[in-house]
Amino acid sequence: MNRKLWSNEEKVSIVLEILRGDESAASICTRHGVSATQVYRWLDRFLEGGRNALTDKRTRIGHNPLLDENRRLKELAGQQALIIEAQKKLAGIPGW
Repeated sequence: MNRKLWSNEEKVSIVLEILRGDESAASICTRHGVSATQVYRWLDRFLEGGRNALTDKRTRIGHNPLLDENRRLKELAGQQALIIEAQKKLAGIPGW
């Protein structure tokens, strides 16, 4: 069986459909002919790329290492929460 090569635009479109939540993840995957496993991979990369893009690249003088670690852990918790929500949508859990 030949595997479809997805363009970046197609991947982003599918990931955004999943995140919008207007339709079940299962039906979105079926409509586009893509496995949920593949979409999970795209979603993980999409969220990681977004997190990296929003990272403050400016240097801070006199920064507090404890505050930096706290900020990093809050970002990680937020990212994990988004992933969990997206996975619930992909699994078709009622209420999502």
